[in-house]
Amino acid sequence: MRVIKSFLALAALALTGCATGPAVPPPTFPGIEQSDKITIEDLRPKSESEKEIFSVLITSSAYAIYRVADGATNPTGPRLLAHRAYEAFPELAQQPKIKVLHFVTYANLQSHLRKGVALGMLTGPIGVALIGPPKYPVSDVVTSPVDGALLEKTAGDEEHTRAYFTEQENPSKSPVNVIYIDTEMLGKRVASRCLVPPVKDKPNLFLVEAFDMCIANHLALHRSVSPATAAK
Repeated sequence: MRVIKSFLALAALALTGCATGPAVPPPTFPGIEQSDKITIEDLRPKSESEKEIFSVLITSSAYAIYRVADGATNPTGPRLLAHRAYEAFPELAQQPKIKVLHFVTYANLQSHLRKGVALGMLTGPIGVALIGPPKYPVSDVVTSPVDGALLEKTAGDEEHTRAYFTEQENPSKSPVNVIYIDTEMLGKRVASRCLVPPVKDKPNLFLVEAFDMCIANHLALHRSVSPATAAK
């Protein structure tokens, strides 16, 4: 159990960008107060804003998957979404409301933690500590449109499956964040799934930076979708 906890801590630090090197402050967003006029109608299930570790049992399909709490970042994901939408869509000045049906973040550390447990059994906790934080191959953020209604079908006992990824998306099986955003604004509803592996040239990536990349991609999808084809 000690080995599991050690690797969970290391992998979590790697995901938030604090695993190695000197302490780096999280990014700030000057001028964010300008978007205070945008009303966020938070229609998410309450659980989406709360942290949950789905399982610490290595044989479980939910092992090493957890939901990240809203309080993990400042600003929160929905607040940053409102600000970036305010910057991207001047027409929000006439309709300053965004419905947030889903904004939820999962961390999937499953593959590497299972390897870590096996390594710990061979070397022991001291050996693991000497090896140091793992290093992961870098890749690109992958964003795709999804049917927002499908998120309702994976609630409850199946929620952890939202954090799964395909081999094509993440061939190295690195730890990833999977971020779902489902919004309605300016007469259109758009839902997206964003997979964030270790990012090139960002060894100390903060979660709020991952949000920013996923939000940019989500808003690009929103711009490209007509009201007639937007997610229902």
